[in-house]
Amino acid sequence: MALQSSGAISLNDVAGEFGGTTPHSLSEYYGVATGVPGSGTISLNDFYGTSNTYSVDYLVVAGGGAGVGSGWSGIACGGGGAGGMVASTATLTAGTSHSVTIGAGGVHNGYVHPCYSGRGGAGSTSSFGSITSCTGGGGGGHWQNGGNGGSGGGAGGHYCNGGGNRNGGNGVSGQGNSGGNASSGNAGAGGGKAGTGQSNRSLAGSGGGGGSGESWYDGTTYASGGHANHYGTNGAANTGIGGNARGDAGYGSGGNGGSGVVIIRYSGSQRGSGGTVTSSGGYTYHKFTSSGTYTA
Repeated sequence: MALQSSGAISLNDVAGEFGGTTPHSLSEYYGVATGVPGSGTISLNDFYGTSNTYSVDYLVVAGGGAGVGSGWSGIACGGGGAGGMVASTATLTAGTSHSVTIGAGGVHNGYVHPCYSGRGGAGSTSSFGSITSCTGGGGGGHWQNGGNGGSGGGAGGHYCNGGGNRNGGNGVSGQGNSGGNASSGNAGAGGGKAGTGQSNRSLAGSGGGGGSGESWYDGTTYASGGHANHYGTNGAANTGIGGNARGDAGYGSGGNGGSGVVIIRYSGSQRGSGGTVTSSGGYTYHKFTSSGTYTA
C-alpha cells in the first residue's frame, strides 16, 4: 500500500512500507522508490505517494531452433523456428528475488544424408521467475516435419524414393508462429514471433522466407525465423533467432539457433539488481544474457 500523498509522515511510516533495520535512518532508503534521491539530500517529503511495489516491462525470449544441414548440394532443408517471445508488464515488490533462466539455442546436429530424414535441434526454455516462461524454437526438418516449439521449425520436402510432403512445426499461441510446409524438393522456413515461416521455398529461389521477428523497447528485433535452403548461418546470440538451413550452397551443417535473453526495464533510477544494468531515455534496463537472479 502506498504512503500518503500529503499531511504528516514519519520515519516509522517509511519503515512500515519499505522495511529496513532498526534503528532506522533516511539514508537506508536512498533510491528505494521513483522520486526518492539515490544520494545526497533526502527528506521525508520525498516519500509522499511512494510504494514498495513498482511496475516493470519485461521481455523473455527462448533459444531458437537449429536449421538442418544438407548432405548433398541441392537438398531442400527447413529453417529453425524462433524461440518463443513474450513481452508484457508486471508489478514487483521491492526486495523480492526472481530467478532468470536463459535458454540455449538448438544445435544443428551435423548434416543429413540425401535420402535420409533428420531435424535440427530444438532451442531451450527461458523464464523470468514464476511470471512467465517461453518455449524454445523447433528444429528445421529434411524429409521430416518441422519441430514444434515457441515458433515451429520449417519442414523439408524430399525427392528420393518418390518424394513426399511435410508440415511445418506448430508454434505456441502468444509466443510465436508455425513453420512453413514443404512439398517434394522444396522446404519451409522457420516461424517467427510476428509471422509464419514461408512454405515451399525452392532451391532455385535461394531459399529464405523466415518468419518475421518483433522489435522491443531497446530497438532490437528478436525471435525471427530461420531461412530455408540458405547458407547454414547461426542465429545471433541472445536474440532467439532460428538457425538458417543449408541448401544449394553445397553440403554441410545447418545453423545453430540463437540463445535467448531476458530484459527488465522500469522508469527512473536503478532500484533492482542483477544482469547488465544500463540507462536510456529515463528508464533503467537489466539485461540477462546468462542465467541469474533479479532482485527487485
